[in-house]
Amino acid sequence: MDVPRFMEAVKELAIEEKHSLMEELLDILLSSVNLEMVPDYIGWRINQAYRDGKLVEDEFLEMLAHAVSIAEPTKFRRIIEKLEVERLG
Repeated sequence: MDVPRFMEAVKELAIEEKHSLMEELLDILLSSVNLEMVPDYIGWRINQAYRDGKLVEDEFLEMLAHAVSIAEPTKFRRIIEKLEVERLG
């Protein structure tokens, strides 16, 4: 799974960049036709974190990334590649 790579790249981002990334991941997840593949407990925790305004925190961002990696692995890998390119550039 690529979530550890994702989190490694994310830890260097500013809060505004994390917020933008969180929105991108959330859009991917909510528009996925594979949403039923994500375990219910993950969906409920993401929902609660979103409602509490905590989804941008690392713990919940990692959970969101995990959900996207399950539902949309190809799109998730593209996000990681983009983050790594931006980090190197």
